[in-house]
Amino acid sequence: MAEPVTSQFMVFLYTILTGMLAGFLYDVYAGLGSILRLKKIGTLLGDILYWVCSSVMVYALLLFYNQGEVRFFVLLGLGAGALCYFRLSRRRMRYLVIKTIELIIWLVNWLINILLYPIRLLYLIATFPFKIVGLFTCKICHIFIQIFKRLLPASTKLLFCRCQEWLSRALSRIKRKV
Repeated sequence: MAEPVTSQFMVFLYTILTGMLAGFLYDVYAGLGSILRLKKIGTLLGDILYWVCSSVMVYALLLFYNQGEVRFFVLLGLGAGALCYFRLSRRRMRYLVIKTIELIIWLVNWLINILLYPIRLLYLIATFPFKIVGLFTCKICHIFIQIFKRLLPASTKLLFCRCQEWLSRALSRIKRKV
């Protein structure tokens, strides 16, 4: 059954818009790739995911407004829409997409910091007494060690150093044998 020219013209306009939408989705993918700094495998998986999602979207829209018929003018419309998008607004839209993604990431980080602040505060309150006790114990031990060093006679210090050297040599021999 023949379709009127106006409905075919509308289908052609819809395919141009679909091509522009596919170009926009590519810019979203490229913006995500530039922010996430994808490596080779990430780019490969991202490309596959983009083309699968883009194909599903294009064929779903074709099914919606053209009963899924793929004619030559439909392919021309998709190509013309993508070309029109890339020629007219690619740089501005990619900049806008990248800034939007950066803003979303900043907002998510801000919300996470706000939600985790009470937990961090409780952690600081719970660990503060232990830090004070540890610091106090460290200072007292340091003072006792200094007093103990001054109270020991020189001969005892010499004996202690020789025992320490003998023990370290014995341990190194054991390690070599094992």
